[in-house]
Amino acid sequence: MTAIDVHTHLDGAGFDPRVLDLGDRLGVALFLCSSIGAFVAHPGIDEVREMNRMLAVQLRRHPDRLRGYCYVNPRYGTATLDDLRRNVEEEGMIGIKLWIATLADDPLTDPLLEYAAEHRLIVLAHAWRKTVGRFPYESTAEHVARAAARHPEVRFVMAHLGGQPESAIDAVLPHPHVAVDTSGTIIGAGEVALAVRRLGAERVAFGSDLHHVDLVENVGKILGAGLSPDEERLVFGGNAARWLAEAGR
Repeated sequence: MTAIDVHTHLDGAGFDPRVLDLGDRLGVALFLCSSIGAFVAHPGIDEVREMNRMLAVQLRRHPDRLRGYCYVNPRYGTATLDDLRRNVEEEGMIGIKLWIATLADDPLTDPLLEYAAEHRLIVLAHAWRKTVGRFPYESTAEHVARAAARHPEVRFVMAHLGGQPESAIDAVLPHPHVAVDTSGTIIGAGEVALAVRRLGAERVAFGSDLHHVDLVENVGKILGAGLSPDEERLVFGGNAARWLAEAGR
């Protein structure tokens, strides 16, 4: 097995080399990573630039193991777009990380998503439906679906199977350019199997949400999902490899 983990974060300012060693043992060859700092919902533009700077350092330190998502706070308009351009065109970042600064379908995201379409970037969009404790601008699958309807040329990856797989999969099903990742502490083998059955293996990608969760468990739930060998190959890395081959062009 050769796997690509499409959903990881820096651990503070770095990427723990012990995780890279564990990836070697498990067959995880590449980690797609973002930096969201101290998990502040609405970081200032200087904070965002610093997060992306720290990530760029790690990308240069581990060029064979890491690829980077540029974290964005869409509320800073032109300054955010300029930072995105620099990180893609100078630092080689391959995607955008949308977290909880704005909802995914907020018009503030449109210039960023238009740039993503132009450069075939992967847009990793956080989505989670919660009964309690939801952040004010935390997207659900419905927000991702509306953004996807407005931007049919953007390659979206909805994180965490939307946090409630049954309803989230239904929300994004009509949009073939939306894939899902398998990260999320409550997501297990059954939910992975459900996603593959409903969306097709071409729209499901292995993600762990490192460094917050265990890589072994996240590999295990793919292996335990009862997928065919061809489906496993696509989920573990085939889909992500195809997307990466186009990103940044």
